[in-house]
Amino acid sequence: MALSLFILISWFVCILTCYYIIRPISIKLVRFILTSFLCILLSYITCQNLPRFNALAIFTVVICWLTSIRLIALTSFSTKILLTFQSFLLKILWIYFPILPKKTAQNQWPIIYSIILIIIKLLINHWIYRWLIKCEMQVSYQRIFMFYLFLTTISYILDIEMIFVRILTRNKYTLESFTNFPIFSSSLREFWGRRYNRIVHRTLKESIFEPIRLAFSSPTIGIMITFIISGLFHVHVWLVAFDDKSSLFPTFMFFFLHGIACSIETNMKFQLPEHVGWIITHTFLLITSPLVARPFVEKGSLFLILNPAPFINVGWIPKLPLPNFCP
Repeated sequence: MALSLFILISWFVCILTCYYIIRPISIKLVRFILTSFLCILLSYITCQNLPRFNALAIFTVVICWLTSIRLIALTSFSTKILLTFQSFLLKILWIYFPILPKKTAQNQWPIIYSIILIIIKLLINHWIYRWLIKCEMQVSYQRIFMFYLFLTTISYILDIEMIFVRILTRNKYTLESFTNFPIFSSSLREFWGRRYNRIVHRTLKESIFEPIRLAFSSPTIGIMITFIISGLFHVHVWLVAFDDKSSLFPTFMFFFLHGIACSIETNMKFQLPEHVGWIITHTFLLITSPLVARPFVEKGSLFLILNPAPFINVGWIPKLPLPNFCP
């Protein structure tokens, strides 16, 4: 408890230091080096001795990375924008509480439809959870697809929070949605840019892609650096989650390849028909997915057992029947 409080205070002191001491420095490179050093040091301390196969440990790594990325961007690349300390702090806290005005948010249905979608996601997520933990660990495209479904349906947790925010604010504010039906993506740029993991996407876009694109006048460089950093980010997550060093390079290569593919899409002089784009997009995702999904697919049963899905043990929630075979 004392260590956790020390870490929280240290991060707050780091934010104060970045705003009041480092941000006024006129040399961008110096700002970048100093902020990066503080963030790397604090992330290293925060992520020391985290338990394996633990969802909270993964969340800790994710928060460290996203906070660091946002802090480095605000301190190093956004100094021409006048920010009070309050607005500076709120931009960082948005990662923890991704609140948006409802009129600017995407994928916002009437509340009753959102509740129905939450119920559907919850039932499917619990069904996948129970199915996966009863099966032996093996790598297959069927199991990878189940892992993908599990990730996209676990967002019912954020959806529940979104409902409360909308009710409490009389439908004026909402939360950024985790996903926006990524299965409908007809390009990789649409998948990564508008449909999958929108909270991380927005953070990376605002903090990495946009500053680099403006600095180099090149979206290609911005895309590649964004995916490289995302690859390193996921490498760290997988290392903490599964302690599997053999998966680090394949995980990084997954994001590197997707960066190349998105760069090619950006520079294409023509647009594919929507159905052709959908086939190519999801074929590429399917082919490359073992690179990043293998650790979870191989060790996911243990991870799921140690981290039960929320509300999985609530007796009154219906349970869909399980197939008598494994994916």
